[in-house]
This record gives sequence, C-alpha cells and structure tokens, in this order.
Amino acid sequence: MIRSVLFDFNGIILDDETVHRDLFAEVLAPHGVPLPAEDYEHLYLGMDDRGCLAAAWRAAKGGPISEETLRLLIREKARLYEKRMDLGLPLYEGAASLIQDLAPKVPLGIVSGALRPEILHALTRHGLAKAFAFVISAEDAPLGKPDPSGYLLAFQTLADRGLHTGGPGEIAVIEDSIQGIEAAKAAGMKTVGVGHTYPLSQLAHADRTVSHIRDLTASMVLSL
Repeated sequence: MIRSVLFDFNGIILDDETVHRDLFAEVLAPHGVPLPAEDYEHLYLGMDDRGCLAAAWRAAKGGPISEETLRLLIREKARLYEKRMDLGLPLYEGAASLIQDLAPKVPLGIVSGALRPEILHALTRHGLAKAFAFVISAEDAPLGKPDPSGYLLAFQTLADRGLHTGGPGEIAVIEDSIQGIEAAKAAGMKTVGVGHTYPLSQLAHADRTVSHIRDLTASMVLSL
C-alpha cells in the first residue's frame, strides 16, 4: 500500500530539460568545454548541476575542475536560469492535475537535483507549493542521483514529521530518468518511470511505466 508519493521535478513537473541543457552549454563554452545535445542526453541528463558540469569538464579537459571554477559555473547557470524563469517555464500537461488529485490522499514531497529557489519559484508561480510537504533539493543531498541519498533523506523527513509510519516500500517515486529510478529503487521505494526523456525500454526497471504524465492517474500510483 502506497502511503506517500515523491516527485522528481525537472522532466516530470517542469518541462525545462532543454533549457538546462542549453544553459549548461552556455556557461561551459567560454572555457572551451563543448556540450553537444547528444552527449547531454546520453551521458549527463539526470545529473544535478554540480555533477553535469564536473563530468563535462573532465571529459573535455582530461582532468577535474577546480572547486572555485565549479562554484562560479553553478552560480552563473543559476543566474541565467532565473532570467528564463522570469519569462515563465511550462508544466507538463497533466502534472498539476495529478498533484492536485494526490495531495488530499497522501503526503507529497519533491526530490530533485535542482536548486531550491528554482523549485520553489516554479511551484509558487503555478500554485502548487502548498501541495508539497517538503522539498529535497541539490542543497540538501550530498550526492546526486543515482546515489540514493536524496530519497533516503526524504524518507527520514517523512518519518521525522510523522507523515509516514511505514517502510520505504510504501513510498512511490515518479521519475523520468534512468538515474532517478536507480536512486529510488536503491532506497527501497516503488517507482513509476515516465517517458518524457528516455524511451520506455530504458525505464523498464521501474515498477510501472507510462509514456507521459498525463497518462498517469492517482489510482495507478497508489496501487503500486
């Protein structure tokens, strides 16, 4: 029985994966680090900002990025993303209605590699902030997906707040990436793979898959 539901953010709720790809490429280009769309989709999609920037730098330069440079790139990308947010970023069709259907039934949380201000800005803009009990963001988890630390922290947060009295197997996670599904499963949770970003064949290790979030209902999630 599913007693709580956790959502990824980018690629599940907010339709902005191409924006992130373009901004990664924009901040890396002045340093001579290319980021072709194909490489991003096959190698880096699903990583948080720190993981993607560091991996792309290492691939191009043959060595690690300095912590100072990495912090500067993260800040610059966040600045550019904020400008894009001011123009408005769309939700995936069906995401808001699914959240609104689930919120009265079970506690909801977000586990994302995005920065907290980016997540909260978008949720507030679309009137969804109050639907979620908490947000686990890039600032909270020491390692990005596929490491399970973000989902383990979410489980602890649910338990500490008295929102979830069962085990991790009674939590459903809605993800669009291979790395996200691996992270959730490593934390012992049930998973729904949504084919916004990867072919469903690559998400087959999820407990359930759907082509688009508009095809996912509250009953499908809660019956995992």
